[in-house]
Amino acid sequence: MSKIRIPISNVEQMLKGYARLREAYSRFCAHSAAGEAFSPNEMNVLIFLSNNPSINTAKELTVTLGVSKGLVCRSVDALVRRGYLTSEEDAKDHRILHLRLTQKAAPVIGQMRVSMDHFSQTVTRGISEEELAVYTRVQHQIYANIEAMTNRKGD
Repeated sequence: MSKIRIPISNVEQMLKGYARLREAYSRFCAHSAAGEAFSPNEMNVLIFLSNNPSINTAKELTVTLGVSKGLVCRSVDALVRRGYLTSEEDAKDHRILHLRLTQKAAPVIGQMRVSMDHFSQTVTRGISEEELAVYTRVQHQIYANIEAMTNRKGD
């Protein structure tokens, strides 16, 4: 396979595009049914715990979501303080806290899912399924290349 070089301006444009996408996503999806604003990471924590109730410690969230421990802790603290999460001490190891969604979180998560779906439909309007499949394949390959690049030692 021949080596194709992407001009730096295209890489910069791609990075700006991703930043703009994240900004739009945050603004579009941040408000819940309760009328409260949530940070992107708070939304990620709520949705993730809803989808994966057995992965429920801050350490597991840090590893799985790929974000810093500090960011997870700030988000969890805010969600506990606002009544969307509780933390329960592990029966065998009191240092471990298990995070649980409260009933208050259910309508918020439902509204977030609706907003995320609407956002996805809006940003992909006019793009065929085939084009989205190509985009997804290319995106996965770029991410794999980035992972390989960042995991290399001494290059």
